[in-house]
Amino acid sequence: MFHFNEQEILEEQKRGISIVPQVEAAVDEVCRKGYRNIFYIGIGGTLFYAGQMIHIAKQAGATLPIFLENAADFCAVGNPNLGSDSIAVIESVSGDTKEMVAAVEKVHQAGAKVIGYVEKQDSPLYRNADYVVSTVGGGYYFWYTVTLRFMKNTGCFPQYDDFYRQLATMPEHVVEIYKASDSKAESFAKKYCDSPLTYLIGSGNLEDWAMCYGTCIMEEMLWMRTRPISASNFFHGTLEVIDRDTNVILIKGEDATRPLAERVEKFISTVCANVTVFDTKDFPLDGISGEYRWLLSPIVMRSAFQRVSTHLEYYRRHPLAIRRYYRRLDY
Repeated sequence: MFHFNEQEILEEQKRGISIVPQVEAAVDEVCRKGYRNIFYIGIGGTLFYAGQMIHIAKQAGATLPIFLENAADFCAVGNPNLGSDSIAVIESVSGDTKEMVAAVEKVHQAGAKVIGYVEKQDSPLYRNADYVVSTVGGGYYFWYTVTLRFMKNTGCFPQYDDFYRQLATMPEHVVEIYKASDSKAESFAKKYCDSPLTYLIGSGNLEDWAMCYGTCIMEEMLWMRTRPISASNFFHGTLEVIDRDTNVILIKGEDATRPLAERVEKFISTVCANVTVFDTKDFPLDGISGEYRWLLSPIVMRSAFQRVSTHLEYYRRHPLAIRRYYRRLDY
């Protein structure tokens, strides 16, 4: 496979699994001390990762008082529910994203504490988080553990221990997903690398993945114009601009909103000749119980789309690391 390092991927996933006890300890301490509500704060990709967890918590029946906040909006508007007995949860790779640094300052001004996953050590966010966990490539495992541990501790997810026994097998599954998705990923990239516009449609806990991939990867890293849209909103505007030649990616998961994605699929297959479907059901997860597959759709789909990124980078002859404006200009 092109640009594929199996051992590196496996080690990254295992690093993610390794932070679980640290995250559990942080959440358990917060629960022992008591809290009134939880703020998931992010910007760009980190907001979309957090948003997927909000979908999961809701579908799993959690009654946790969680607020999802865009860091820039949060700094400008605030939230009257924030207080000294709140807990904020953040993620950052760089550790110095200006909106996130300002948001953490605002949280601390209210007397609240911060649980943070920060990859770059000795960065502002690493230093300023009250409970900090650090590795490389463990973002999803951080968000899953924070969310599900809070749920377990409030009696909303009694399957926690069973789920985490099975989650330990995910590193090997992720490697296999990379392999199984490669052919479709290359076919898509070769055919659509120069598409003037790509629509990405997702639902439920993959709605925010459509947003994340469209904006953070295709737009920011590949300079491709996109329009992410939720399956639930597709029939209220977007359907009218889909025609035979539109480039559409349909992202299907296995949660309660799958029928919404299937409804979109049924429609667009009649009017569009350029639909690529990525479906988590196409990937076997031996050792993962059927009742947990829907929970893991975000990890499965991110793994599949890693191969899309690799092939788009090649066919567009555009390295993913290059930026024109982001962190290049003052804004």
